[in-house]
Amino acid sequence: MKLHLNFLILCIFLFQFGDCHSTKPKQEPTGSEKVHLENFNAEFEKKIYEVVPGVYSAVGYGIANSILIVGKDGLIIIDTLDEIQASKQVLEEFRKISSLPIKAIIYTHSHPDHIFGSGTFADGQSPDVYAHESLLPAVQKLASETTPIIGTRSARMFGNYLEKSDLVNVGIGPYQGYNADTKLDFVPPTKTFRDSLEIDVSGVRLKLIHAPGETDDQIYIYYSEKNVLLVGDNFYKAFPNLYTIRGTWFRSLKNWYQSLDIIRNLKPDHLIPSHGKPITGKTFIFDTVTDYRDAVQFVHDQSLRGINAGYHPDDLVEFVKLSDHLKKSPYLQEVYGKVSWSVRSAFTGNLGWFSGDSAELQPLDRKAYADLIVDLAGGKENLLKYTKSKLQSKEYQAVLSLSGYLLRNDPKLTEVVSMRIEALEKLGQSESNANAKHYYLTEALELRKQFVAKIKVRPSPALLRRYPVKVILSSFVTNLDPALSIDSDEKVGFVFSDTKEQYTIHLRKAVAEVIPGLLADANLVVELDSQDWKEMLVRLKTPATTILKFKFKKGNLISFVQFLKKFSPKEPILSSQIPATNQ
Repeated sequence: MKLHLNFLILCIFLFQFGDCHSTKPKQEPTGSEKVHLENFNAEFEKKIYEVVPGVYSAVGYGIANSILIVGKDGLIIIDTLDEIQASKQVLEEFRKISSLPIKAIIYTHSHPDHIFGSGTFADGQSPDVYAHESLLPAVQKLASETTPIIGTRSARMFGNYLEKSDLVNVGIGPYQGYNADTKLDFVPPTKTFRDSLEIDVSGVRLKLIHAPGETDDQIYIYYSEKNVLLVGDNFYKAFPNLYTIRGTWFRSLKNWYQSLDIIRNLKPDHLIPSHGKPITGKTFIFDTVTDYRDAVQFVHDQSLRGINAGYHPDDLVEFVKLSDHLKKSPYLQEVYGKVSWSVRSAFTGNLGWFSGDSAELQPLDRKAYADLIVDLAGGKENLLKYTKSKLQSKEYQAVLSLSGYLLRNDPKLTEVVSMRIEALEKLGQSESNANAKHYYLTEALELRKQFVAKIKVRPSPALLRRYPVKVILSSFVTNLDPALSIDSDEKVGFVFSDTKEQYTIHLRKAVAEVIPGLLADANLVVELDSQDWKEMLVRLKTPATTILKFKFKKGNLISFVQFLKKFSPKEPILSSQIPATNQ
């Protein structure tokens, strides 16, 4: 009897969870109606919203919001926008509400659009600045080794180079306007916490709650007396950016939906996101956030379900489709994040780069693969003809793929570039996701005008001063040219007179190791001001004149210049171009 019972249990298990009947996934529901970005413009109308007496949200002054809470004898500012000009406009509006001094600034998280206008609100005052304990390291990481490429991809994603006629909005805000005239400032936190912190500022009692989601340092601010909850970027009126195409470290989907459950548990009457309008109504908020968190959990769980079945990332994207009731939510339209991008991120975040397909363990390089496709087509003339036919039939994604193969095979095929540009423009014009739309259109512009997009804004001297020397050196050594340093074995000591810090860079056989402290056997020792060094590296100061201020305790200027020449970033390229090698 026991044997039969165990067998029955096993059969039930296999029936429910096994693959006895079919290994083919069921057909998922098809997509919802086409979404238009124009429909979201009203969400970003430039306006100060009074959520409840004493609580105001400034929407439409930049990509993000800034929130004001008025206390008995002072003000609290939550998030400070992305740059100085916008934050000055908001402060001017806030001053129409109250002239009280600013007693506190609170950062919901470390993204630039929430922190780099903080100098305006702190100017001439000494507010306490609250944040999660991991915010400052995250801000420092913004100046990390991947800053150049993330800057380029951000410029594409936000459409910084596009004409106004090509810009509708950016999905979660009206625009992101970084340009060469943009000024940034950041006031570091003075008070941090780990899990939660209760504070009293000017008679306003707030609870700060760690709520990892879009960032690991994300926090909520709960104003219990008025049942108002400020939720940063864990919730906004768009499918969430569970992955961002500009590039970032992994965003845990599980952390995100569990942090959304904090909102549901608190049951606020008013919810203030850091993008878009505040919303009101306990039941409406609960139901809306429930759908939102269910969408995130659905993508998380179904991605893992497909991953555990052995699905390739490309197949996984086709497998994980939101159910119809979630697709219909006005708060889950894919105008900012996309389900498909989130699924791919779930795959790489859990399993890494390898898809599981043996052909991708050691794949052909992109040039060899392109040559294979050209050969399979019977030569580039045949593939070129076929690509033209796809353009005529308006299969723009196919044109984008095929043009890439042709250009890898023969970069001199200039007529292919024009086809690629047309495909990118058509894809961009028909795209309802702001990030994808801008990326397509910007790459088309880059190909047309032969340049690579960059974020033009440069850090101010004041902002640079707040970045540790170690962070700057760590980024500097990633520019080492192996062809120029393969035979090197030298130790260069840095003595920073203003910060009293000392480091040694040991350059040996194409690797530059940053070592804390000054090694006794350093071949060259330079004494310098850390601010001069930082400003020289970002070209706020001319290297030719700045380097003359450096003093040499060992070695000389000529030797140091020869050392610096071994560090140079690679010229940026577009994805359709063939990169040059160091050798």
